[in-house]
Amino acid sequence: MANDLTQRGLTAARVGETNQAHRLLSEAIQQHPDDIEAWLGLAGVVDDLKEKEWCFKEVLALVPDHQEAQAALSLVQEKLTHQQPKDGETLYCYRHPETETGLRCNRCNKSICAKCAKRTPVGFRCSECIREQEDKYYTGSNSDYLVAAVISFPLAFFGVALFTQLLSGFGFFGLLFAFFGTPVVTGFIAEAVRWGVSKRRSRYLGHVVAGCIMVAGLPFILIPLNFFAAIVPSIFVFVGATTVLARLR
Repeated sequence: MANDLTQRGLTAARVGETNQAHRLLSEAIQQHPDDIEAWLGLAGVVDDLKEKEWCFKEVLALVPDHQEAQAALSLVQEKLTHQQPKDGETLYCYRHPETETGLRCNRCNKSICAKCAKRTPVGFRCSECIREQEDKYYTGSNSDYLVAAVISFPLAFFGVALFTQLLSGFGFFGLLFAFFGTPVVTGFIAEAVRWGVSKRRSRYLGHVVAGCIMVAGLPFILIPLNFFAAIVPSIFVFVGATTVLARLR
């Protein structure tokens, strides 16, 4: 029911789940366009001032004397007026001063060009604001990188040595087994690292583990005993690094 969607959306907004709230409230409005609470809730979770203006106008179209919507709309329109460049003024991207633009980050209000603008569910944002938002999800410390290296390097070295020793003598079938077996082994390495850092997330955790896999496989690639003895560790390094990067995002 629309009322249930609205309540769930408002609850998500209260606990900071902005994207979830945006999805639920938008769905509630699609089902019941006259749901005033959904419109007001949606205005609260979108950052783009144009979108806020649209939400409050929809509320006033339903209830013209809605005092909260009137006051909020006046405030939004005042901010929009200050955002508009003065007559004859040209905006330039803050990262590319030579590039003219008509876009602004809807969070920090900086001028951004099309190359710098990142589309989000609530409008365009600059890379700095995107990174700041992402940082909230990373709870690890620098020591987690050391823990990841200590766990992943010996496991990767043992894995690539074992693969090279066992599979290089089986020709094409050894390569095939290496291709399908590597994600299993390196997936185990990724989970061991995740357990080792107590499931904390770090921006470059996957890169550290991928780097350890590459370093562990390098001697086996550079000093091969035969053709297949060079291809098997190459598969392990390439597929393994890709796997842990995906698992430890």
